[in-house]
Amino acid sequence: MKSQSVSRRRFLQSSAVASAPFILPSGIWSAKIKPNDKISVGFIGMGIQNRGLQRRFMGDKNVVCVAVSDCDTTRRNAARDTANKRYDNNDCKTYVDFRELIARDDIDAVSIATPDHWHAIQTIAAVNSGKDVYCEKPLTHNVHESVEVMKAVKKNKAILQTGSMQRSSREFRVACELVRNGVIGKVERTAVNVGPPGVPCDLKKEKLEPGLDWGKWIGPGPMRGYSSVLSPRGVHGHFPNWRNYKEY
Repeated sequence: MKSQSVSRRRFLQSSAVASAPFILPSGIWSAKIKPNDKISVGFIGMGIQNRGLQRRFMGDKNVVCVAVSDCDTTRRNAARDTANKRYDNNDCKTYVDFRELIARDDIDAVSIATPDHWHAIQTIAAVNSGKDVYCEKPLTHNVHESVEVMKAVKKNKAILQTGSMQRSSREFRVACELVRNGVIGKVERTAVNVGPPGVPCDLKKEKLEPGLDWGKWIGPGPMRGYSSVLSPRGVHGHFPNWRNYKEY
């Protein structure tokens, strides 16, 4: 698929095809999963966030990592090796194209931690393929995408969780209850800090070395030359700065 020629809106309308501080108990996943079965999970986007999620998921005896997908060969293979070392086998499969991963009938759920411009499309494609989804925040870029995600989740009776860890943290829940129950009195004012809006992506084009499918990183976003600011090569321990640019 020449992804640069497919608009986000068109893909979302015509698509045919949830850092987490805890692992969801097996009972909340789709009813098709038998209580005593392990949940087979695939991971899409193997940067710093999903590597952490992969370790946490694999720490649950009811979960098994069976597949990983990333457009960078080094990250993809490193995530595969992490799983194979954990289970002492060579069963974890790798995919450049996430669609091949979600097409597998033996995968119950996926964890999505790709750049934000991919989230809605991959979530919709996954639930349409019969998968439950854990997708990192933000789930979507706009209201239209949110509506399309809700439609797909409802249609497929899927389980979807967004990785907004504050909603699952005890201190935030306690604060919420204190406000709702009037313990601190009437709230007269709230203050919210948000980051600045994205700026146009005018990064200098760099030489693309072998081992990265740049077209699959771009996906539904506008095609542009490779930049290590957007997608640093290999396994690294920081969050790339693609969120600074409004296109991604």
